[in-house]
Amino acid sequence: MKRRNLLVTLAGLPATSSWCTSGGRDLANPYAEVGWDTWECLHSMSHQHQGQTDASRDGFLEMGYRHLAFSNYYPSAPTYPLPADYLAKHPDVIAAPNAEHHSFTDAGLHFNALGSLLATGYGSSVSAKECAISPIVHRFEKLEVFNTERPWLGVYRLDVRLSASEGKPTARLTVEGANECGFREGFSDKGPIHDRELPPGNHTLYLRTTAASIETKLEFDTSALSVTQYRLMQGANRPWRDVFREALDKLLHPNGGGLTLNHPTGKLADYEPMLDFDPRVLGIEVWNQLTSGFGSSRGFYDHSGEPNLHFYQLWDDILRTGRRCWGFFVKDHNTFGRGRNVLLVPKLEGLPASEREATALRAYRQGAFFGSVASLAASENAEVVSPYDRSDFRFSRIVVQNDKLQVAVSGNDPAKRPKVQIRFVTDQGIAGIVDGAEAEFPLKRDASGRLVAQFVRIEAFAYPNTHLRGEPLTAEKLRAMTVHDISLIHDQKALRGPAFASTDPALRTPTPIVDMIFSQPLRRV
Repeated sequence: MKRRNLLVTLAGLPATSSWCTSGGRDLANPYAEVGWDTWECLHSMSHQHQGQTDASRDGFLEMGYRHLAFSNYYPSAPTYPLPADYLAKHPDVIAAPNAEHHSFTDAGLHFNALGSLLATGYGSSVSAKECAISPIVHRFEKLEVFNTERPWLGVYRLDVRLSASEGKPTARLTVEGANECGFREGFSDKGPIHDRELPPGNHTLYLRTTAASIETKLEFDTSALSVTQYRLMQGANRPWRDVFREALDKLLHPNGGGLTLNHPTGKLADYEPMLDFDPRVLGIEVWNQLTSGFGSSRGFYDHSGEPNLHFYQLWDDILRTGRRCWGFFVKDHNTFGRGRNVLLVPKLEGLPASEREATALRAYRQGAFFGSVASLAASENAEVVSPYDRSDFRFSRIVVQNDKLQVAVSGNDPAKRPKVQIRFVTDQGIAGIVDGAEAEFPLKRDASGRLVAQFVRIEAFAYPNTHLRGEPLTAEKLRAMTVHDISLIHDQKALRGPAFASTDPALRTPTPIVDMIFSQPLRRV
């Protein structure tokens, strides 16, 4: 690498001593055991719904996934094992148990349990056909009856969504077989529900059962109101520590997998006790397609305050506390969006299924993976098309030698994304930028020999020569952009196609043309 290509700003980091007396033992490097010349990239998911049909699974294979750890809920039960005939047809597929757990009595949290067999909850929805006729008379069956010894099993959530074109008409709800209860008040009994008036809007009623089935009746004027959701759901209904503990106790492989904290819209103080609970609580989502990408603190689909960098900034805030925190990159419900984890694993061919599963989950536990937020393939007609966000852009070397962090990237598309930029991020912010596929970063020490940077992580971008249909995209322009800005670099707006469907269109446009990868942090210890 030519010295003129290296721009390191270092933000006032002082000179340091040699590494020779420490041998690197004071830097926790999740890539220390990676065989960069021989190990392979395994595209994986830590938070991805779907995968319950062959057609759905085929879609993910088309996108390059080979490690399928679907995380469905209602109920929060692992989509595992996959059907034997499907695995026989696709012998290179690796499956793992996972599920998204939610509805805790003491926290507004969702978490995934990679590699855990824990199942919680219940779910049953009334069909659209039934919802079109008044009254809706529906029985929800196979329920647990409330008891004080295991109360969380007998508490359910009835969701009703009503829409009116004008005025304020009301529907009337009656429930037999359960009483309303206070979810955060110890499931206290609030009495029966009989002819409860419900105006237009979203309604959630918590119920504690008195029988193994609940009979509900919803009466409304079909000319004035429409019922767009009518379902009975159940989550964990327990304190998060209890559910964390059970999820960890049910890990399929004791040396692999763990818990991820999903779409962390809260504050640092909300997540510190969770990350401290057990070392198998692995980290937070840094990119979630459904929560404004790098994160909105205002919740799903809220892109009103830009740039949305809440998760991204929270990640570094956590790392500044000295905690180990892996960063996860996910699509969530958005099947054709962006965000995936790329595991670095030894050659898997010829290994039995159980060992391949264990190897993938060990990579998650050890942090031997990186996040990918890639470009989206699109046709000339602005339609997002196959293979969607699949990319071969990768870290091909992250090695520490003689107090130098050596990084190399490869796999960028030479025609569409010929230019590469590497950034080094520390507790002081962006501490170095290199325009090229190889870079070095000095790990400086203070007078006592202690590493100055509390952590270092690496970001790399593969990008085209132009954007906005012909405007030059220079290295200098890219240097001035945040990762949020870079994630929006585009040539066209998505007008149609699978990636445009199902949620707020503003989160689907513009169609990105830059591949972005993010390492896990190397930490001072």
